Amino acid sequence: MAPATVILAASLVACFVLEVLLAGGSRGLVLGRFSLSGDALARGDWWTLVTHMFIHGSLLHLIVNVLGLWFVGPEVEFLLGRAKYLVLYLVSGISGGLLQTAFAASDSELIGASGAVCGILLSFTTAYPDAPLQALLFFVLPVRMKAKTLGRGVIVVSFLCAVLRIFPRIGHLAHLGGALAGAALTKWWVPAIVPPRSRSGDRSALDDVLRRVMEEGIEGLSPAERRILEKLDRRRGDR
Repeated sequence: MAPATVILAASLVACFVLEVLLAGGSRGLVLGRFSLSGDALARGDWWTLVTHMFIHGSLLHLIVNVLGLWFVGPEVEFLLGRAKYLVLYLVSGISGGLLQTAFAASDSELIGASGAVCGILLSFTTAYPDAPLQALLFFVLPVRMKAKTLGRGVIVVSFLCAVLRIFPRIGHLAHLGGALAGAALTKWWVPAIVPPRSRSGDRSALDDVLRRVMEEGIEGLSPAERRILEKLDRRRGDR
């Protein structure tokens, strides 16, 4: 159902496995070659704008990003389509990397997919602001909230942590830059708020869109809603 998300997650895991295999003294050299920094860009290593998103400093770092991607990635991929979804991932990661690098020391190296994942997360919360979510506060306490609350929280916490230098080894500005890019692209591509699809009630979601077509005509649907109509109708036909 979400091949682009599967490919991205598998790529992150595969790259980390390669890092571990190179752990015998060469890992630092590899990370330095593919991590993003002001010095790297000054040398002309432009590829680090992309490669830094696929390497991680620890297993926990990897797990958090893969879980975040898996949590909302399939829904955003379904909404935007694979091509725009991949563009969103890359643009969010690059935007976050550039913002972090602009305010960090020139030799400060940035690695990890957090900026890109924050972009995917904010894409979801922007498209589906009132969707109910349950998040784990501090990875322990379950908290129910609307998607827009989570999205705003990511932006505010990232900004405050960057300004107050809380956990300075974390790329808070990368999270902020990625989140803002993801929200902006989604606002551009999906100007109208659409109802989140139901994984167990596709018939109901399709009926809601069809009802709107009967009341307002096909011209009343946004491009995203038309895409949802086409996909849900095709999936119903397959059954």
